[in-house]
Amino acid sequence: MGGANDPYEKYGLKRVINAATSLTLLGGSMPHPDVFKAMEDASKAFVSIPVLQQWAGERIAVAFGAEAGLPTAGAVNALILAVASCMMKGTDLEDHDPLGPRIWNHLVQRLPMHTEGLKTEFIVQGVNRNVYDHAVECAGAALVEAGSREETTARDLSEAFNEDRTAGYYYTVTASRGKLPIKKVAEVAHDHGVPLIVDAAPSLTHKAIPRGILEAGADLVVFSGGKQMGGPNNSGILIGRRDLVKLAHLQAYPFDGIGRASKMSRETIAGLIKALEIFMEREDDAYYRALEEKTRELSTRLDEIPGITSGVLMEPTVVGGLIASSYAYIELDEKAGISLKGLHTALLEGYPSIRTLHEPYFVTPEAKDRITLKAEYLLEGDNEIILDRITKIIENPPTP
Repeated sequence: MGGANDPYEKYGLKRVINAATSLTLLGGSMPHPDVFKAMEDASKAFVSIPVLQQWAGERIAVAFGAEAGLPTAGAVNALILAVASCMMKGTDLEDHDPLGPRIWNHLVQRLPMHTEGLKTEFIVQGVNRNVYDHAVECAGAALVEAGSREETTARDLSEAFNEDRTAGYYYTVTASRGKLPIKKVAEVAHDHGVPLIVDAAPSLTHKAIPRGILEAGADLVVFSGGKQMGGPNNSGILIGRRDLVKLAHLQAYPFDGIGRASKMSRETIAGLIKALEIFMEREDDAYYRALEEKTRELSTRLDEIPGITSGVLMEPTVVGGLIASSYAYIELDEKAGISLKGLHTALLEGYPSIRTLHEPYFVTPEAKDRITLKAEYLLEGDNEIILDRITKIIENPPTP
């Protein structure tokens, strides 16, 4: 059975125990009930969406110490809008205002296909490539890779710059080694007079993160609203320079530019801001200390299973001096009779499905040859289901 906390059983669907982390694939996080109350309240009347977006953006900016902010329909939408804003810098679009007369369609609809005369290239470190690079191209831009897939230097970044084509630099917060830090990339970008976009979608774990990235020199920063901040899964945040955020807003829903298809309802915007308020009131140190205690308890019990060695690893944070998020890890020895991949797959295929992470290098380079489990979203009784399932799989491994 799916367990006591199984609202999907009545639909004939399999519940997933989220022992991974906040994943879009699983619906993001578990928002506080007050988030849904705010969404319900917003559904009871109408409002101008551009005005609501500006109101929400002002609250986001104040909370995170930015010049300006914008609620978006997820982090990828925020990234597309960030890229589009940099491409339209220096154009007549700067003369318009999201709350003014809507006479700029001919400008925003140049993207993504009609980019003649625009700067369309974004420089990225070779070692910093990832699947979300595609969002940059969705806006009509092109990526220029600097350095190698093993290492990038400041000289590599500078030499990749082209005065006629470079619109900005692009950086993704990951746990990969060999890349230059945000501050150094920002210095190179600003030396050439162009902005730096930082995609920190899954990194909004602490209130100090946004301000820290901005202080490192980022001009635009992208976050998911539906991951660690606890907003609706289809929400995102863009913060940064006022001039660039305005250009992003002009191209967003409900207007008719590159962001038109990415609708964000009034209910979602209201829910995002309520989640922001709750997040800003949270005591981060206490939250992550409590999570680590749960993680160590889970790890201790995993370590008691024959064939398994378990411990705790911490996820690096983009800003130093913070109590990090914790994961229990699993290593297998010969007694296990199954591979890490086999165990990961068997957990997924059971009922309820158990989602862990197999060698999640995006979390930490220390994940090599390990499965990780995060206690953050485990419901009452989930620990026992996980431990029982792993024990049975180890005792009787599935036939390959």
